[in-house]
Amino acid sequence: MVVYVKYASAVIILCAMVLHVAGITPWNSILQLLGIAGWTYVGFKWNEKAILLNFMPQVLIIVPMLIYLYLL
Repeated sequence: MVVYVKYASAVIILCAMVLHVAGITPWNSILQLLGIAGWTYVGFKWNEKAILLNFMPQVLIIVPMLIYLYLL
């Protein structure tokens, strides 16, 4: 199951990058958060701290900016 989540999350992150380059916001960030969730799950299941160190801070960057840009 974890392998499927890993590859699905990788594809989702790549799709988010395409949306980012195309300037399609906020959908690029929302898709990125979905990919981050998958990779965070993989990091916890594998007890892989490098994966968690890469993806968990992205949530702390993306979520506050989305709130600032679209809700405030």
